[in-house]
Amino acid sequence: MFKKTSAPSRLVWALPLLVLAFMALSLPASAQSEAEPELKTPDAIKEVEISPGTTSSGAAGAAGKSESGVCERPEQWLYARAYEKGDMAFHGSKVWKAIKDNTGDMPGMNEPPSWELVDGHCAVTGQ
Repeated sequence: MFKKTSAPSRLVWALPLLVLAFMALSLPASAQSEAEPELKTPDAIKEVEISPGTTSSGAAGAAGKSESGVCERPEQWLYARAYEKGDMAFHGSKVWKAIKDNTGDMPGMNEPPSWELVDGHCAVTGQ
């Protein structure tokens, strides 16, 4: 029923398998470099002052522009985060400012409101 194979025909199948096994074993060794990665450090550290217009999360004031003039979008609103009066958050493609301390109050949803919409914020107007 089974045909007995000769040694040369078994060698035809064994040779490619040995080549593949050798290649697989040699790949990880050649992928690693013996050189240590070079660490780069900054030339100078820039000190930044937080002005009264910024929020506790580091976002820019009502206009949304930092001192350098770059538009900074506030962080995404999170249900579990505690917000203080004056904090800003991004929710529903809009920028909101907390008008009282709150946790879990979704911007634009609660009565009385915990948030007010910030009109003209650069993150919404396209800078």
